[in-house]
Amino acid sequence: MSSSRHRPATIAIWGLLAAFAVLQVTAWAIGTPPPSTWGSPQVIVTWVVLILLAAIATRRMDVMAAQLDETADAHRATRDEVEQLQMHSAMLEVLARTVDVPLAFKSLAQRVARLVPCDRVGLALLSEDGEEFHTYTARVTEEDRRSKPRPDVVFKPDGTAIGSVVKSRQPLILNDTATTAHEYLDVNVAHTSGFASALVLPLVSNERGVGTLNVVSRRKSAFTEDHVKALLPVSEILAMAHVAQQLQVAATRHRTMESITEMTLSVSTDINSALQTIIGHCNLIDRGHADPSLHRDIDTIVRQAQRISALLEKMRRAGGADRGQTRV
Repeated sequence: MSSSRHRPATIAIWGLLAAFAVLQVTAWAIGTPPPSTWGSPQVIVTWVVLILLAAIATRRMDVMAAQLDETADAHRATRDEVEQLQMHSAMLEVLARTVDVPLAFKSLAQRVARLVPCDRVGLALLSEDGEEFHTYTARVTEEDRRSKPRPDVVFKPDGTAIGSVVKSRQPLILNDTATTAHEYLDVNVAHTSGFASALVLPLVSNERGVGTLNVVSRRKSAFTEDHVKALLPVSEILAMAHVAQQLQVAATRHRTMESITEMTLSVSTDINSALQTIIGHCNLIDRGHADPSLHRDIDTIVRQAQRISALLEKMRRAGGADRGQTRV
């Protein structure tokens, strides 16, 4: 890079020196000064000095160009680090406001596209039972944003690139989707949609793949290992957020079940108390009347009430055991 920057100046220096030499030779050729002075020490020393000055100047330019390149590289590296830190900060801020990972992802898609130039960003989250992926697509250009939104797609893990990446927990770079479109269903969908290359990164939490972060481009070979390194922290944050969301949903479900269990125990106790009152009154009626048909009806009522009471007792025992396990 440095040679290309200072090459015009170097060419200019040596070109001027060559032009001066041509002019002097031309002047000598027409007799001024006489040919006998061509090899005089003064002329030789002058040319040696000029050549040395030209060499020193070009060498100095090489050094300055190299320093400029180092400064520019350091500036780009710092700018990239700042961009990544801003991306991470924005992700944490959005995730702090909402536990909905897909919603947070869509709001951060344009920042992802600034880190890794692409035409579209995707997120695939594995369901809790591991049977399917729910995918979410975010458009990163204004032209795409004005188009009609595409519905999200559900993929099975088998026969898909996202399933392969989650299983291996290793990033996958596809330089040409046409070469693997016959092998993976999701790659075939991307290829038929006009995307020529793709990058798929796993979302890993506690050594377990929970989804993928995907970027695609309409250009072939659009992604490199540098892009993988840039997106790895993003995928880690999304993985942790997804697991946190699952835990929160599970905790909410447990709290709901515990509330339902407590309410069931309370209601069953009240119902059982009412049943015992009914059984007691039936016994009093049975002892106070001698009608056989009335005895049969009262026996039926008592048996059914006792049956209901036994069922309620089973419910209380099961509810008490479940509540004890939840608290443990």
